[in-house]
Amino acid sequence: MWNSEADRDVELRAIVGALVLGADHPLTPAEIHKVVEDVEVARRAQAADAPEVTDAELVAAQAEEDVAAGRTTGAIPKAEADAAIAAARAAREAREKAAAAQPAAKICPPAEIRRAVAEVRERLAKAGVGFELAEVNGGYRLMSAEACGPWLRQMLSKGRATVLSRPAIETLAIIAYRQPVSRSEIESVRGVNAGHVIKALMEMQLVRIVGRSDLPGRPFLFGTTPAFLEHFGLKSLDDLEKIEGAQDLARPREDAAAANAPRQAEFTMQVK
Repeated sequence: MWNSEADRDVELRAIVGALVLGADHPLTPAEIHKVVEDVEVARRAQAADAPEVTDAELVAAQAEEDVAAGRTTGAIPKAEADAAIAAARAAREAREKAAAAQPAAKICPPAEIRRAVAEVRERLAKAGVGFELAEVNGGYRLMSAEACGPWLRQMLSKGRATVLSRPAIETLAIIAYRQPVSRSEIESVRGVNAGHVIKALMEMQLVRIVGRSDLPGRPFLFGTTPAFLEHFGLKSLDDLEKIEGAQDLARPREDAAAANAPRQAEFTMQVK
């Protein structure tokens, strides 16, 4: 696929950058790997349909044409023709055998894709160009650097950065740590009606309905969205900060208060 390891590294970095830039969602290494392999398989198929013709094969073709037409004047000498035909057939068979011996999985190992992704991230970080290759929601996407936020908001006329209210942060934290969770469980922790807050979080595409409970009335169950992971710069829910007492988030308010009598747990999330 590449003439040298240096060529491979350069082209892979370029491919990773182009694919991440053109994707409409965070791109995983597996997705990048599949695209690289699919393109190479298509290239090989195209090459097999129209292989490069060597000089020996041209001589062999001319010799075979002369024999078929019964030409002797100006024809290639028989010994030379026979040797050219044999060499051409051997070269063709060797190409076919080599292509058959190299399965698609060997075109570009997944480890090379992961290394190329890491190199792109490192180079962008060192270059300090105002954007970075960030790992979010299980994949990678190009994102503007957090420090450049004020200038971007000014250019896009976005004004001040969106800040979640304390009720929204508390409700979102309960959902994030205890999902799937019902509205009644959320309200048992917060002690107040959470309907309007849940609705606002759904409109912001941070929360969604993920199912129904088996309890009487089959209330809706809520969970976070992929946009939640992207908004807070998380690779997955496993990256949520471990908080003391998080296992008690879905308890009734009285039980939670008894377990944490001296204080109430506060849940904060840094909005990027």
